[in-house]
Amino acid sequence: MVLISNVKKAAIAVLIVAIVLIAAFALTVALYHPMNTVMSDGQKVSNGYIAYNKNGSDPTAYIHLCNWGVGDGHSNAYPFNFNGTSYGAMTIYLPAHINVKLTLTDYEVKPHTLKIELPYPSQWARGPIWAHTSVHVQKVINSTGVVLPIWYGNTAHSRSIWWNNTEPGKYWLVCGLTTHAEAGMYIYVIVSSSITKPYYTIK
Repeated sequence: MVLISNVKKAAIAVLIVAIVLIAAFALTVALYHPMNTVMSDGQKVSNGYIAYNKNGSDPTAYIHLCNWGVGDGHSNAYPFNFNGTSYGAMTIYLPAHINVKLTLTDYEVKPHTLKIELPYPSQWARGPIWAHTSVHVQKVINSTGVVLPIWYGNTAHSRSIWWNNTEPGKYWLVCGLTTHAEAGMYIYVIVSSSITKPYYTIK
């Protein structure tokens, strides 16, 4: 009877530990889910929509991307990511003929860049493949220089680029450093006249 009682106690203890671990994991996901890391002008956007100034003759969207890394406390970050997403998990939808300011902040311990590319239609859905070149990309719309990495004790580094008068089409946002996009560091972008305000989805 004593042995059975001890086994029950051990089983209950294991169950409690499992519940605590599951709760901790759920809390981590809630706090660091990439849906809460798409930022515009430094403010977090949690509803899927992106800051958009539609006033005047030059409507402008503001998109703030970041690379997670151990430098800002995300020890479980992907090594190649935009806002914690990799391999096209994020898709950004933009109205046609607007201006877009894109800011990249690098919290990683490795440098990154940001490039807006227009791939050939046959290449878009598969994403950037190994050593993607002009064979796969029609043209580069704009690109940052290298955004320096964050090192322990340093502040994060940022650079911005503009994409003016967006033309309808399907694009990639990629890291332009060799093999980074091919290793998962890209976002899908769809520009269409049927989209009235910018937003994003994460699959």
